[in-house]
Amino acid sequence: MTDVGVIFGRIEKIIKNESNNVFMTAIANHIIISKDKNTDVPDSFELLSTFLKKIIQEIDALAAEIKKNNEVLLSVKHQKVLRSCYQIIASFGIASCLMPGLGISLSKRCVSGQSMPQIHLSDEQKYKVLVTSTDFLHRSYNVPILKNIIVTFHLIDYLAALIQLAFAPLKKPGVYPNFTMTQELYDELNIDRQKYVQIYEYLVSNCFQPMLMKELLVLQNVADQRTPLFVKKIIAKEMSRRLIASGGLLSLIRCFIDSEDMDTGLDWKKVDMICKIISTKHGNMNESEYLSNITVQLKQIFAINNSKYIVTAISCLLTLHEKYKNAEQVKNLVTDVFQTLNYDILVTKSGLPGTIILTPQEIDHNVQIINYLMSMSQIVIPPALIKSNLYILFLLRANCTKNEMKLKLTNIILKLLELHDKSEICDVLKKLLFGQNKLQEGDVLIEEFEAGLTVKYCNSHMDNQEDKAVVNFVEIFDAMDVNELISNFFEACLQIFVEVNNVRCVKNKTETLLSLEDESVLMNFNDEKYARILTILSEISTSQKVTNVLKNNPFIVVDFVESILININDTTDECKSIALILLNTVLSNTNQTYMLKEKLYSFLPKLEKMAGSGSEYIKILCKETMYLISAESPKVADTPFEKAISNVFDNLLPIKAHGIIELGKLIDKADPETISKRHYIFCLLQEHLKDPDSYVYLSTINCMATLATHCTTDVLSVLCKEYLNVSTELSIESKENQNKAAELRMKIGDIIVKVIKRLGEMTIVHKNILLNAVLGACRDEDPLIRASALSNLAEISLILNYKIGSIIYEVLLCIWSIIETDKAIECRRAAVMVIASLLKGLGKETLVELKDNILPIYRTLNKLYKDSNEDSVVRLHAQLALEELNDTVSEFLFCELPIQKEIVMIKESNDIVFK
Repeated sequence: MTDVGVIFGRIEKIIKNESNNVFMTAIANHIIISKDKNTDVPDSFELLSTFLKKIIQEIDALAAEIKKNNEVLLSVKHQKVLRSCYQIIASFGIASCLMPGLGISLSKRCVSGQSMPQIHLSDEQKYKVLVTSTDFLHRSYNVPILKNIIVTFHLIDYLAALIQLAFAPLKKPGVYPNFTMTQELYDELNIDRQKYVQIYEYLVSNCFQPMLMKELLVLQNVADQRTPLFVKKIIAKEMSRRLIASGGLLSLIRCFIDSEDMDTGLDWKKVDMICKIISTKHGNMNESEYLSNITVQLKQIFAINNSKYIVTAISCLLTLHEKYKNAEQVKNLVTDVFQTLNYDILVTKSGLPGTIILTPQEIDHNVQIINYLMSMSQIVIPPALIKSNLYILFLLRANCTKNEMKLKLTNIILKLLELHDKSEICDVLKKLLFGQNKLQEGDVLIEEFEAGLTVKYCNSHMDNQEDKAVVNFVEIFDAMDVNELISNFFEACLQIFVEVNNVRCVKNKTETLLSLEDESVLMNFNDEKYARILTILSEISTSQKVTNVLKNNPFIVVDFVESILININDTTDECKSIALILLNTVLSNTNQTYMLKEKLYSFLPKLEKMAGSGSEYIKILCKETMYLISAESPKVADTPFEKAISNVFDNLLPIKAHGIIELGKLIDKADPETISKRHYIFCLLQEHLKDPDSYVYLSTINCMATLATHCTTDVLSVLCKEYLNVSTELSIESKENQNKAAELRMKIGDIIVKVIKRLGEMTIVHKNILLNAVLGACRDEDPLIRASALSNLAEISLILNYKIGSIIYEVLLCIWSIIETDKAIECRRAAVMVIASLLKGLGKETLVELKDNILPIYRTLNKLYKDSNEDSVVRLHAQLALEELNDTVSEFLFCELPIQKEIVMIKESNDIVFK
């Protein structure tokens, strides 16, 4: 270490390290540059050579010390001195000796370099200085510490020097102006060229390839001067060699992309440049060999889990597909990358039933690639490349339970659906809802494990996948936000419904004629199709998205109704109901009915016929439809009910919640129009129970409680169901979300109590559903829910006037288990309180109702009361319960006989009656 310190001491003396500007101080102290053109050039050459040789000599000595001892550590100060030395050598030993247009000039290296005059050297002197400096860099490249400085700061200088020494064209032997090329000098230069060619080959083969490519591109595109032609040819050839070498394409991508900030996204100009580079054949290969090389490299890049590399590789592959459509290599890679989830390809893969076709890791990676492809708005995606993945993506989403993956699949499916033309949507929807062509022997099975989704091969068709398709499609439809897509798919649903209904009617007629009387009739495939599409229409028809679409384009429904009315005799009541409800919705909400008047008036005869021969429900719908058709304009929403309904369907949450609250107020006021449409309101409130916003949710619950006096059974059924399992879905299972869910459930419990208080003595009719819900909540995992349920149980028992009947034994058993086993003190307090309240309410009926349970109750209460370690509140409730029991028994055993004597006086004195 002492020798290293001495060496750095000598170096610092050479470059005058005590100055603030090390580089300029060294030049000022060791090189005298005259602005006079008649300056003696050899003096400048000697000064420059001497100065550079002193620095080189000291660094060579340092390299020898480092080679002797590999554990030598350089301080930050020493590293700074070394960088200054290499900067001086690169600037004055290499940059000033290169031919114009090659390398980076001195004026571009530092601010003060622009004001410095140039050093005037002859070509021979420049060559000698360049050779000395290049040989020094070559020696330093073999020392790791020094190599790091060269690669990091001066790789471009090293490359420029080697390119000039190895590939610059030499003049033939002869006499030239101001220069004579002798044969000896020519032979010597050729020998040097061979040496530097070998050094160059070693450097380009062993250097970090992305950095090498970056420096080569900089050398090829020097802005201030024209680059020599031989340099451009050498660099172009070298870039081609690097590109087709193993990992060359990845190095090229890293050369452009790694400098990008991950948060700012890709620079698409650079991506386009990469695509143009690889789409042109390079090297001595023919086109087929070149494409094979590039596609193999692209396949390797697709296996890397890096978003920027994959996006760039996708752009490259699309460019190759556009230019080399018929090339077999490109076709195969396109299939392997963009059609990995193609149902037809997966099914044809041979294998035993249960064989895994795609592992969770492969599915995640393939979905990620497709997601990147669908998110690239800067390029045009040929729909044919990607649409074949839709069915498997649909099945994956149907079987996925993880929110992040499900959201990603939803976004991909929506973008894929947007790629389809309107004429294709009907066939696509049939495939998604009713499955693929069942002529194929095999099928695929989607299963989800902890690691993720898998695709397995099976030798029979999976009908359960079609059962999940309805729910899956409705969820995807709810996520649609493009009106054109919503309109196309709703119209396709109506078209499929008509087709399935027609086929079903014909089939049913044929089967009825051919079937035996005693033969049992099961649902056939057409009936299953009919049920699925009917379910979908019932779900999506009430959504606000469809309502908005129908306002702008009522012809969708009008055409559908027309097709139903044409075959009125073969149409079921379900079809007629759907058609009439949709038509009434359109006529009530659109202002474009004047455009449809002629067609609407043609419906009137058919509607009159249906009103005369249909069911009561059909008659009501037909009359409403005929009234709306005959009206000059749509009914204006002036009534308070219609204003409230309009607010309920608003997109803004505060307005929506306000509309629900207004409905509750109208029900409280017994508004005739609101009460007449109570069942419609009830269905509407059920839909809003699914709203994730707590404000809307609680407003809905309160409104439903208000509605209970008019739809008691239905409302209590829904409230009890919500009380047991809140329908608000929380995306993340966190402690905060669990507390929110518990709070909601307790509020619903309070609302149930509020409802039964309104009902009063009529509560006895609904005691079973109420007690089942409360007793079920008493077994909840959350102690707060259990305590709340016990409190509600006491309230319900009080309102029922304790006419619980035989259910009282189940109530006692529940309370008993909580007192004996529950660890939460709040629950035990509430349970003992319920017993005390129960004994107080039963009064004289206690002995009759409880019978054999009195003794266990007494023993338990007595034990709790006398236990000094028991909770004080529990002991207090136990004491109150014992006092109530004592009073009841005492009153029963020692009842006071009434001592009364009634004397009645009559008019006749002889008749005296004693009672």
